[in-house]
Amino acid sequence: MLVHQPIPGYWYANIVGQLMQVRAVLYEGLQCTRVTLEYINGRKECVDMDGWYRLDLSLHSPGIERRRRYRDRSVD
Repeated sequence: MLVHQPIPGYWYANIVGQLMQVRAVLYEGLQCTRVTLEYINGRKECVDMDGWYRLDLSLHSPGIERRRRYRDRSVD
């Protein structure tokens, strides 16, 4: 599922509405191990994958939403 994957450059919102952007994803071999986040206020945080999943984020990317609406409209 796209929402649960950390994608560099994408914005996410947590359950209280704070926006954060994935700045980097660190891999060891083929496995993602750490994610660097930057909050809208400039604060940076690095979390492991367990921490990433505990953040309970939703994708907040206007471009993705526009493409999803366009795709859904063209199916009708």
